Amino acid sequence: MLPAGQLLFRPRIEWQRRQKNHCSRAVDASFNEGAGRWDLPSSRGAGTTAPDYADRLEIYPAAGVRLPAPALATTSMNSFGGAGPLVEIENLSKRYGDFEAVSQFSLTLKAGELFALLGPNGAGKTTTIRMLMGILQPTTGSARIGGLDCFSDRVEVMRLVGYLPDEPVFYDYLRGGEIIRFVGEMHGFTKAEIALRTGGLLERLELDDAVNEFAVNYSKGMKKKLALICAMLHDPALLILDEPTNGLDPFTTRTLHAIMREKVAAGRTVFFSTHLLDQAERLCSRMAVIHRGRLAAVGSLEELRANLPPESSLEEVFFALTGTPND
Repeated sequence: MLPAGQLLFRPRIEWQRRQKNHCSRAVDASFNEGAGRWDLPSSRGAGTTAPDYADRLEIYPAAGVRLPAPALATTSMNSFGGAGPLVEIENLSKRYGDFEAVSQFSLTLKAGELFALLGPNGAGKTTTIRMLMGILQPTTGSARIGGLDCFSDRVEVMRLVGYLPDEPVFYDYLRGGEIIRFVGEMHGFTKAEIALRTGGLLERLELDDAVNEFAVNYSKGMKKKLALICAMLHDPALLILDEPTNGLDPFTTRTLHAIMREKVAAGRTVFFSTHLLDQAERLCSRMAVIHRGRLAAVGSLEELRANLPPESSLEEVFFALTGTPND
């Protein structure tokens, strides 16, 4: 039996194929993650239904066919020149029945920040990120990137954002290089441009020897590297990284941290979630702590120490905000 996601999409893909013969079809990046979870047995209780992904199918020109690119607000793919914040989250909430995964979460990010979202496991970090990426629709509140609504304008938002999920999923029997080429072509780049944009990253992340290997043979760390390259390929204004160093060895972790700093130095913005406090303390000028779905604090380390001794470490601040390790 086909998974639910495939059963849902097959008729629509066939209909689109009949309507537009000059185009190829691809599902936006969030479908792989979102629909994949609904293909698993649900533990959300009776009455839960799969989300409607019918509007998540995007139509792209087939090879050799050039169609006009859709207009993007006033924000280019790799820069943000607006006077206001790049990211605006206002009273964002997500409920599943009586359970509130995220509650009244508000946050703003300026262009050029390296910002960490901290919190214990289950605090709501990934749920918040999925709402930013348009994978989940907020129950209440709003989230905007570059002035675009993260859910209703999610296709345009994806042009501005490079997204790394905590556990990237790829088609098993596509090679790493084929996946990179597919992502690059979806952004409108030629093969030569894709090679130019990714060659250095492949070498720095030590994945250049594995690009001809099938994704099914990739380790967790290799899949993370591949997803990072795909996320950075179009040089987005904003990188959203969900637990980016999970599964990476210490050498690759250090390389990734260097890349994150380089991106910020070049005017890009990096927003990442982590529960590794030492990384946030070394990398970030500002950070936020989320606990039980609510924003506990936001600011620089000095600002987070406001009610604690001035020499307090980030670990001590974190436990003061979220409870002791034994709570």
